[in-house]
Amino acid sequence: MARTIQEIYDSIIVEKETKPTLAGLLPANDTAEDLLNELTSNSKVAIWRLWAFIMAVATHTHELLWDLFKAEILAIAAAAPAGTPAWYQKKCFEFQYGDQLQYIDNQYVYDPIDTTKQIIKRAAIEERADGVVVVKVAKLSGTSPMPLTLAEKDAFTSYMKDIKFAGTRLAVISIPGDDLNLVWDIQYDPQIPLSQIQLSVSEAMDNYVANLPFNAAVNINKINDVLQDVVGVVDPVFVSAEATPQGGSATPFTVSYVPAAGWVVLNPSVVLGFTWTAV
Repeated sequence: MARTIQEIYDSIIVEKETKPTLAGLLPANDTAEDLLNELTSNSKVAIWRLWAFIMAVATHTHELLWDLFKAEILAIAAAAPAGTPAWYQKKCFEFQYGDQLQYIDNQYVYDPIDTTKQIIKRAAIEERADGVVVVKVAKLSGTSPMPLTLAEKDAFTSYMKDIKFAGTRLAVISIPGDDLNLVWDIQYDPQIPLSQIQLSVSEAMDNYVANLPFNAAVNINKINDVLQDVVGVVDPVFVSAEATPQGGSATPFTVSYVPAAGWVVLNPSVVLGFTWTAV
């Protein structure tokens, strides 16, 4: 960051003080206003002070120009294709359904940009051990994720093939959310009506699922914390959990689960399947 004129001027004075041959040039403790007041002086002292001030102004201007140049270079670098997961995610959100990419200035772009056609609202990038880059995407229906239609997915897949780095293998996934099946034994305080506790537990579970970031893991400990906070719940005891992606097999888990679709769907009857024990 550019130094101020006063900082540069002071550094010139400090450097001057290290030169014995310049020891007779005094005083050194002046300000920019002092310098401006002595512009018409014929004193040799005033002259050298003026030159120091001129050099400070010139150096300050030079440093400002370097700051601007650095900012421009950083902006260019930030906009350059990087091939990173963050870059691929950004490009997912830029997809415009119904428009064709154009190759301008050595890159594929939309011209014009139309945000009303940018249907991808959720995106996550995973790099598999076999080198495949998995792209999970979804639209939104209200605040809930939903998969792309077949036509939308085909268009998006074609778009990703155009912008991807050469040699990159992509797998585009846009499917309904994984079905989440949970079982807890809820030990509760019978002083509070069971129906009221069940309703509160159901709302708490719905909120947990609704607020999960896209492609975030479902975590048993965090669900336990959510249940523990429900008024009337004394002790939530985990029993079992499994998730089933569309067209796939159920996957039991005891710690966490990353949904194949990027999000999960909690069946409304799940909470009713909990066991309830008055304590």
